[in-house]
Amino acid sequence: MKTNITQRSEYVGTFTKSTGEARTMRFTTSEANLKKCGLITVYDVEKCGLRKFNLLTLIGRIAMVADAHALSFCR
Repeated sequence: MKTNITQRSEYVGTFTKSTGEARTMRFTTSEANLKKCGLITVYDVEKCGLRKFNLLTLIGRIAMVADAHALSFCR
């Protein structure tokens, strides 16, 4: 049986929530997920859970803070 493993890196980015509030999130996702448009599902490493990140309301840029070999889950 062949297992398909997707590499996920850690990023930080800010977007505008539906309430109009800016939200900065530190999260993990695949690089392919970041190439999508709209809402994507990511893993929030500070709140230790799945969250939605709105790429359509991105403020600035998303920055990689750790590659797949140095992730900081739920410190």
